[in-house]
Amino acid sequence: MKNDDTNQEEEKYLQTKESIINSIHDQKEMEEKYLKTVDSLLDYWIKELRSVDTQNKKRHNQLLEVIRRERSNTKKMREDINKTNIMIDRTEQSLERIRQMINSFRKER
Repeated sequence: MKNDDTNQEEEKYLQTKESIINSIHDQKEMEEKYLKTVDSLLDYWIKELRSVDTQNKKRHNQLLEVIRRERSNTKKMREDINKTNIMIDRTEQSLERIRQMINSFRKER
């Protein structure tokens, strides 16, 4: 009986870890799609601003600066996503080691 309870707890733990990893993957994918959309919009506005014969150069330059800042923000976000990828990899490796340990313990029982 105790052995069954232990197996259930181990499985529950593994499932929880897998669920966390899957949630992180989903969130990361959503953020990547968001950034892709933002980049497309920024590209569009840069193109539009370049083609406009502006009378107000100051305002035109301010808009370009806002776009540059947004580009910088998306770059930082991508760097954060890369850090998340590293976290995911480490968590998956940890999960695999735990899985191996559990399987080893089960064989010993």
